[in-house]
Amino acid sequence: MAEGTRGGNGRFIRTANSAKRDAEAAALRACGYSFQRIADELGFASKGKAHEAVTRAFADIPGEEARQAKQLDLERIDRLIEQAWEIMLTTHVAVSNGRVVGKQVGWQKDPDTGETLRDPDGAPLPLYEDVLDDGPRAVAIREIRALLERRAKMIGYDAPAQSRVEVITDDVVNAEIARLTAALGEADAAARPGVT
Repeated sequence: MAEGTRGGNGRFIRTANSAKRDAEAAALRACGYSFQRIADELGFASKGKAHEAVTRAFADIPGEEARQAKQLDLERIDRLIEQAWEIMLTTHVAVSNGRVVGKQVGWQKDPDTGETLRDPDGAPLPLYEDVLDDGPRAVAIREIRALLERRAKMIGYDAPAQSRVEVITDDVVNAEIARLTAALGEADAAARPGVT
């Protein structure tokens, strides 16, 4: 589906319908839809076209509304950080084939006598401890870092990259050539003792 009609220069121009569709795409994005889902819902040719529509719609937002949209996104980022933080602080157990993974840490004991408990065949009953899984915590940490980086870009408090610029003039080049020529002359004289 075309995003507009072609103007005299062959480029697409926005129509009222395409502007409305862009606004619908932005509304879906505000609800958390992925660009692929927006493309599927509204019939865009690709998720890239859906992204372009959302970008166009946000560009149409007047200054105050843009500030409010930015504030809304910052609040969402804060909520996502809070949820990821809870995941990071939660203890997670390892699960395999739908069952919690355990490791044997000893034998079950009778709480009164301290004797090892046994099954009907007389074998000692093993005592298991859940194996912990740090995977969810690591994923949460990566998500928090990405959200903080996004927040920093939106607010603009990342320090700009600094670079050093060195200007080399003709005088500097000529001085270096003279120095290297003198060094070569000295090396040549040292290589041929007694020759002047």
